Formats: sequence, C-alpha cells, structure tokens
Amino acid sequence: DLNNLDPHVFAVAKTAFTGIVDDGENQSVIISGESGAGKTEATKLILMYLSEVAASKNNVEDEVLQSNPVLEAFGNAKTGRNDNSSRFGKYISVRFHEHRICGADITSYLLEKSRVVQQEAGERSYHILHDDGRSF
Repeated sequence: DLNNLDPHVFAVAKTAFTGIVDDGENQSVIISGESGAGKTEATKLILMYLSEVAASKNNVEDEVLQSNPVLEAFGNAKTGRNDNSSRFGKYISVRFHEHRICGADITSYLLEKSRVVQQEAGERSYHILHDDGRSF
C-alpha cells in the first residue's frame, strides 16, 4: 500500500502515470533538494519508469534519456560540494497518446550565468568549457 510508505521515486512515477491513465488528468512531479541530493538521478528514474510502462512506438523516450548528458555538459560544473553539480533547472513535459509516450519537450533554465566568467577557488566553469584539463 503506497499510502503507508515513505515516498519512493517509482511510487511517485506510478501514481502520476495512474492519474493520467485512470483519471485522464495532467500530472506534475516536482523534484527539488539540496546539492547532491539526487535530483538528476530521480528524474532519470522517473523517465525510465515511464519508458517501461508507456513505451512509444518510435522510441522518443530513449531520445529524452539520451539528451541528459548533453544538457549536463552545458549546465553542470564542479563546485566545492559536488564535482558534477547541476547549475541549471529543467522542465520536462512528456506527452502521451493512448497511454503511450508520443513526445517530449525539455526546457532548461541556466541559473548561474556568472559561472562562465568567474568561479570560486576549487570550482570550475561548465563542463563543456573544459577539455583534458584545459579551460577554453
């Protein structure tokens, strides 16, 4: 019984998907937390769950999952607390047709534009700006 357990990422995903299928209602899942809390991993797990229960005919869910490393290269940086810290927010809209994934949109919001030109000691700019230890 999901009501008697602490929230689990798959239970949250199942509840949202059930709301779409059974009630025909749009659903939102908000993932928040401190640096290193696992927000990126939780997002991947929810998308993986949806990919399993609502796989599309054209594998669009694979494209969404495979886009994450590109987003991370442009939006993640080394900070004092985390070597791969997301410095951006993202909104992922997954569209369904007949209970199958039929498309998705990802909107990213760069939160630290100043990181491009200035970092604290021991930190780095965005990963995409580094190659073999050399900064561009």
